Amino acid sequence: MSMLKRSNHKAKARNAIASRAQRVPLPNNAQLRQHDRSLLSELQVHQIELEMQNEMLRKVQAELEDTRDRYADLFDFAPVPYLTLSDDGQISDANLAATALLAGDRAAIVGHGFAGFIDPDDLARWTRYMRAGWQVPGVHLPAFELWLRANGNTLLSAELHCMVTARSGASSSMRIALFDTTERRAAAAEMEQFAYLDSLTQLPNRRLFQDRLEQAVTASKRSGRYGAVLFLDLDGFKLLNDTHGHDAGDHLLIEIAHRLRTNLREGDTVARIGGDEFVMILERLDMSEAGAAQFAQEVGEKLKRIIAHRFDPEGIELQCTVSIGIRLFGPAAQVDDLLKQADQALYQAKRAGRNQISFFNATE
Repeated sequence: MSMLKRSNHKAKARNAIASRAQRVPLPNNAQLRQHDRSLLSELQVHQIELEMQNEMLRKVQAELEDTRDRYADLFDFAPVPYLTLSDDGQISDANLAATALLAGDRAAIVGHGFAGFIDPDDLARWTRYMRAGWQVPGVHLPAFELWLRANGNTLLSAELHCMVTARSGASSSMRIALFDTTERRAAAAEMEQFAYLDSLTQLPNRRLFQDRLEQAVTASKRSGRYGAVLFLDLDGFKLLNDTHGHDAGDHLLIEIAHRLRTNLREGDTVARIGGDEFVMILERLDMSEAGAAQFAQEVGEKLKRIIAHRFDPEGIELQCTVSIGIRLFGPAAQVDDLLKQADQALYQAKRAGRNQISFFNATE
């Protein structure tokens, strides 16, 4: 306590003594020596000063308890889930948001290992992250994304922000702020799907097809085997679409996409790159151009048959044929030219009367 405060307390104490002197009877002056009277007065001063200090301490303690309760409420009712881990990985504290997110009951969280809520596929990564975090107390660790098993077995994506705290005389603890990123991750996956898949048929779009084609040409260079690009265009689709309506046309495109997908070899690709235009990549064909051409021809004939099957969406009988242009490619192929040359072969098939197959010929 500062000298000024102590002086004030003494002054207040002496005033209090003066007030008490009228109420507290003192021994007869004749029976006490002067220094006894002074000693008694000084003791009374100290007693009152002590009472005042105790009152001040009680007020400070009450203020500290009030502050502690306010911070406890802020922690408990914060909208962000917060956890505290002890140095053995046990959850020592959890606020209401964390309780609701993970288990719904605080007793099912506090005292349990946090590892029990982590998806097994992410557990090894989390263990390494946590082990490194304990080595750098007081440092905000990089954000960490993982999958959690919550409320029984619900899988949710979470981003963790962690910091290890080490107080003097107390064991270390890890403070964790949890952010549920399940919706954000789902939205990102949906955006990626829009970027690479055709929205109607869910087949790869032109962008993904181009990427797959580059991979196929690279694989051909490594293996020495030929591949093929097949460009498919439905004959008379515009007339069919105009006659029966766009819904019927969409149903037909979806059905044809399904037929193409289910008749695809593992490792091959089928994509929709335009209204009624589909393309296929056939990989790992023959080592010879003639053998590869024969296989591609057989695939083309099969595609003609499966597309020609009648289709009956909502009582409307639909049927169409397909023209196919084929461009073989080998180890020396240039990716940028393949689709354009397959399109040129398709044009030749259309000119030949439709429902035909034509190979790209550089001399034509």
